[in-house]
Amino acid sequence: MVLCPGFQKNGRPCTNILEQKNKFCKLCGWKIDPEIFSKEAISCPNIVLSSEEKCGTWIERDQMFCDQCGWEVNHDFFPSRNGTGTVGPECSSGLQAQIKKLSFKQETKLHQNSFLDSLVTPGGDTDEDDLMTFPKSVSISPHSASSASSLPESGREAKGRILFIHNLNEESITTEKLFNLFSLYGRVDIIKLFFKKKNSGLVQMDTEEHAASALGHLDRVVVQNKTLHIQYSRVKSINTDENFKMTADYRKSKLHRGGVTFNYVMTACAPSAVIHMSHLPESIKREDIIDVFSEYGNVLELKIFQSRGCQGALLKFASVEQAVTAIMEMHNFKFPDNTRLMVSFSHHKCLITEG
Repeated sequence: MVLCPGFQKNGRPCTNILEQKNKFCKLCGWKIDPEIFSKEAISCPNIVLSSEEKCGTWIERDQMFCDQCGWEVNHDFFPSRNGTGTVGPECSSGLQAQIKKLSFKQETKLHQNSFLDSLVTPGGDTDEDDLMTFPKSVSISPHSASSASSLPESGREAKGRILFIHNLNEESITTEKLFNLFSLYGRVDIIKLFFKKKNSGLVQMDTEEHAASALGHLDRVVVQNKTLHIQYSRVKSINTDENFKMTADYRKSKLHRGGVTFNYVMTACAPSAVIHMSHLPESIKREDIIDVFSEYGNVLELKIFQSRGCQGALLKFASVEQAVTAIMEMHNFKFPDNTRLMVSFSHHKCLITEG
């Protein structure tokens, strides 16, 4: 039995049973990766205090903790490696016992602070990958799940500045590409890709407002052939000392799209097939622009214009996914004169503009 690792529209893990004959999950639309049927995973049984529902996050055999609610993984729940790959009666009964145990803990510890919150301090090592290194003897209270991630459409308030990003294309994603995309919706402080789980990472925005804007615009967007899933993270800070090759600190960077007073939320634009380019050199030719951006998709239209003494352009791709790829690849491209190309989504649906 293979459970879907995707997410429903309300932000809850899907956990639908997948069938090899299907290309997409029937419940959430997740594009099925055939390799998932060769992996061993279970659905997290921890009961999330804020919703009184099971967490349901996809957990692989080599994990020690659930990366969403902090549940200490009981590896007895996994089927035997010599078995058929399905959960047997003994495992099922053990799972039910664990659920009852977690429910009892909830009722008796509602007045206590989360054990996880006592460990995660603003100055400590607090990225989600580091939770994998806690000793197995540590027991994390289900009350820590009260800080579990949620989405704006769930009607809950924002949960901070740090976003948990899942279902990245681990073969091609980089911190630079994520920065180019997320910097559309706010100032990006830190980006970290997980060392052990390379298809996931953390993005810390400058403010909660910027984080909410990024989540609202980019969740469920197709990025590099993968549907991006974004939730609020339960961690309070990101450790930048370890795995530095997969962590980037942009707090002092000059690559931000706007200054500290720039209103990102007011200028935010939903992902679209039309992108806007600025800071184009006067010497650049129309065919050069088309030739470069054709590497990322099918270019349908291009309009070059002058604005405030600078040359810009609007370019329309055949799909939003192609436009997303172009922004991730070409924003901040450095020209020989040291100027950098600015690329963003456009509010225009077509290329008929004034001026």
